[in-house]
Amino acid sequence: MRICSWNINGLRSLRQPLRNVLEQLDSDIICFQETKVTRQALAETYARVDGYHTFYSWSRLREGYSGVAIFCKTSLTPIRAEEGLAGKLHSNLDDSLGGEYPSMDENDLLAIDREGRAIMTEHELEDGTSLALINVYCPRVDREKPERLTYKLNFFSAIEQRAKCFLERGCRVIVVGDFNVSHKPIDTCDPGDDINYFISSPSRLWFSKFIENNIFIDTFRYLHPDQREAYTCWETLSNARVNNYGVRIDYIFCDGAVSKLHLVDCQHRIEIESSDHCPVIGEFNFIFSDRSAAKPPSICTKFWSEFKGTQMKLNQFMIKTKRIRDEEIDVDGDKKQQTNEIKVTSKRTDVEAETSLAKTNPPTEEVIETSMVTQRKPIVKPPLKKVKSDQSSLFQHFKRTSQPKIVVSPRPCASDNPPAKNTEVINLSNDEIAEKPKKTATWNQIFRPPTPPPFCSGHKERCVIRQVKDTSSNNWGRYFYVCSRANGASNNPQARCDHFSWKENKKKTASDN
Repeated sequence: MRICSWNINGLRSLRQPLRNVLEQLDSDIICFQETKVTRQALAETYARVDGYHTFYSWSRLREGYSGVAIFCKTSLTPIRAEEGLAGKLHSNLDDSLGGEYPSMDENDLLAIDREGRAIMTEHELEDGTSLALINVYCPRVDREKPERLTYKLNFFSAIEQRAKCFLERGCRVIVVGDFNVSHKPIDTCDPGDDINYFISSPSRLWFSKFIENNIFIDTFRYLHPDQREAYTCWETLSNARVNNYGVRIDYIFCDGAVSKLHLVDCQHRIEIESSDHCPVIGEFNFIFSDRSAAKPPSICTKFWSEFKGTQMKLNQFMIKTKRIRDEEIDVDGDKKQQTNEIKVTSKRTDVEAETSLAKTNPPTEEVIETSMVTQRKPIVKPPLKKVKSDQSSLFQHFKRTSQPKIVVSPRPCASDNPPAKNTEVINLSNDEIAEKPKKTATWNQIFRPPTPPPFCSGHKERCVIRQVKDTSSNNWGRYFYVCSRANGASNNPQARCDHFSWKENKKKTASDN
């Protein structure tokens, strides 16, 4: 059984159709992070995929932000599913996973779930136990917003308490997702000079506590403890993926018993480049119960009203339909009644024709047909009335108006043909015509061409321009030049050099104006 975890950086930014992406990942359970889609914006092609049951969690605070999803093959239909970690979004569901948080405040629990950063499923194993899968997208710490660090630590605490609650129930537990933290110096391209400062980060301290005593295992480091440059995320602005200059912040955790009995492999699929992250795929030898015919949990997208076929969609109002007048409906009813009466009379005339042999011309068909013709009411459509309006039409502005033509003649000539009607003749001498030179302006005279960027000091190549985006900096908004090559290690001669220069803002002079 294969489980995939991938931060896709926007569900609608995938370079291929979703069906092709799922086939390329070749996994039984696929967990997406940072889908950036709400329920209102979710298309049916992403909500219902043949062969899969889908489960989404989205942000209740703003659109295009966070969001996670789980795609399970129908053979692994979950027995329970729940949106969020704290259970505050759907408190009245019978098929939720359950759990308690005695050490956390109610407001903190509600804030954890409102950003759409977690979704969980529980699957039945053949030995009678179950597997709890937790898919998370952990928040990023912003230096300008210290409250986000508190939020992130609360989120980590909720993950830990919920996972340990499943262990106490006897479940096998797997936690996957983007944790937005590199655990050790080996997991980042630039840990800095002060290693003690790097290790003392609050997020890394929680990370070390979460996996201590082998309660939970980092599956990749468990199988590849010394592998370097095994990164899962790269900066896109500097094209750092070209030189593999990134960090490892995407993980697949499992409890200690799973690592000893069921863990087979864990790999990074760096060849898939639809996002700034790469997929992480873990392989386990679990044996699941076949639940292909079972009903999925109630939060499955197939039960949403907009995808059940019971809700009117916007495109149904755009379909052209045939409109029937009330008069036509009444006439059709009269036709049916008249036809039934005619059938009854035709039967009576047939019986009379058989009993009466003396009559040679039976009064049957011609009389009936004429009665049908006379009884039918013709459908008369009311004529369309043309509404007169004093408002001018749009087409009147495109019609040519008769304007007098201007003919420039060097000097009058009596032998020439007289000018046509509505034509004004202006007589100019040859000297007056020659005195008016043609004035032409080039684009360079109107718009000043941009100054070409300088050459970098390391490779003698044209630099690229960047802008300071840090609002707390004194140089906020200023432009600067850096090397155009991809970012990389300092000892890599093919990587970006250390060139840096500010862009000079030239003031316009009176001559330029």
